[in-house]
Amino acid sequence: MPITATDIVNQSVWLIGDDVPPVTGTYPNFDGSKAGKAAAILYPLTVRAVARQFGWDFARSLVSLVLTGNAAPLGFSYEYTYPGNGVEVWQLMPPQPLADPNNPVPVDWTVGNTLVADVQTKVIWSNQQDAVAAYNNVPTENTWDSLFQQAVVRLLASAMAMALKGKPDIAAAMLESGSAFESLGETRAG
Repeated sequence: MPITATDIVNQSVWLIGDDVPPVTGTYPNFDGSKAGKAAAILYPLTVRAVARQFGWDFARSLVSLVLTGNAAPLGFSYEYTYPGNGVEVWQLMPPQPLADPNNPVPVDWTVGNTLVADVQTKVIWSNQQDAVAAYNNVPTENTWDSLFQQAVVRLLASAMAMALKGKPDIAAAMLESGSAFESLGETRAG
């Protein structure tokens, strides 16, 4: 059976214990309970925070970047829109296939922000034409590494314990155990 955001939230609720009823409904809204309302706010933030902690292999995806239509700033030739579902871009590469796969040339790039069609937008500046980004695209819960899942569960339990019960002792314990799972994940992410 596929794991869902509701399953992850309820694992966090169970760690909090006490009298917190399970959350029903589906992400992003969940249900109207206190826990459901807290999860609607805290769940996506927690997932993105843990996702940025390490370069988790399971989250790796490739995407061809899209030009913004703006002129790139001095020092760069191209300005690309940051992937909309991207937690973090790890690397830029030339389009595939590589001319010499045994001798890839590193691509210089940086992240910034600028106005694109009068909207402040996160962008990538580079000298690589037709750049491809290797990035974390926040995959669905079904693809998560088990250490990543436990880090999310425990960090979410910490945040939800504070939001629902104001229990700093439980929040501290969950935060500490979440950090332990993140540290274990560091050895697996590379």
